[in-house]
Amino acid sequence: MAIFITIVMKMFISRVITFYLILSSAVLSATDLTDFATDWSGYESLSSPSLNYQGRQLYLDVRRDENELESLVYRSNSDFIYNGYLDWTKHSFNYDKNSNSVSFGRRFNTPLGIIGTKEIIYQILDFNEGRLVLQHTSIDSSTTHKMSISAASLSLIKGLQPEAIELKPNYPNPFNPRTVISLNVFGDSDFMVCIYDSRGVLIKEIFNGPMITGSHKFSWNGINETGLIVSSGIYFCKVIKENRTISSRKMILLK
Repeated sequence: MAIFITIVMKMFISRVITFYLILSSAVLSATDLTDFATDWSGYESLSSPSLNYQGRQLYLDVRRDENELESLVYRSNSDFIYNGYLDWTKHSFNYDKNSNSVSFGRRFNTPLGIIGTKEIIYQILDFNEGRLVLQHTSIDSSTTHKMSISAASLSLIKGLQPEAIELKPNYPNPFNPRTVISLNVFGDSDFMVCIYDSRGVLIKEIFNGPMITGSHKFSWNGINETGLIVSSGIYFCKVIKENRTISSRKMILLK
C-alpha cells in the first residue's frame, strides 16, 4: 500500500511540475516581434575558448524598418552579435515564438567579398516588465554568451510640449566620440542643452544661457561633467526652457 501511494504521489508531483513548466514557458513567450523594438541596456558575459569576460556594459537598439517586413534591425556595442565594421549594412533581429528564442543576424565579409549573415540564436530565459535575459550556447557547449538587459527609460521624452525651438537629429549618430547637435530657435529666450543617460542621470551640461532667433550648433565629445570619458550606450540630448523639457533626441555612442 505504501509503495502504491508513493508511486501515485510521484506521478502527481511530476504532472504538477510539468504543468508549471508549460505555464512558465507560455508566459515567457507570450509576446510579438514588435515588443522587442526598443532601446535596451544592461550587461553581457562571455565564456569561450578564446575570450572571457563578465558584466560588460551593453546596449542594444532594436527598431522597425520600413523595408524589413518580417524582422527588425538592430545596432549594438557587443562585438559578439554585432559587426561594427559593417555598421552601414543592416543587421537583422528575429523572434521564434514556438521555440521561445530570438536570433541576431551578424554580418560578415566572405573571402569573395560578398556580405553574408550568421544567425546567432538565443534562448529567452526571462522577459518580464521591460527586463530581458538571453543566453546563447554553442552546439559543442564551448561558448556561452548571456545578456541581461532592461528597456531604457524614455520618460525624458514623454509629455513634451515642443515650442520655440526645433531640435534636429545629431550627426553623426551613432558617433564616436564626437557628435554635433543642431537646433533652430524661433524666439529669443534662455535655454539649457543637456545630455542625460538612459536612466535620466545628468551627464553633461552643454549650454545654459540666452539664445537669439536663428540656427545654433553645439558639439559633445563623450565627456561627462567631471571630465571623464563615458561608456558606450544610449544617451538623450534634452533642451530645457523654464525648468520644462521642450524637446529631446536619442543619441547612440558606439565605441
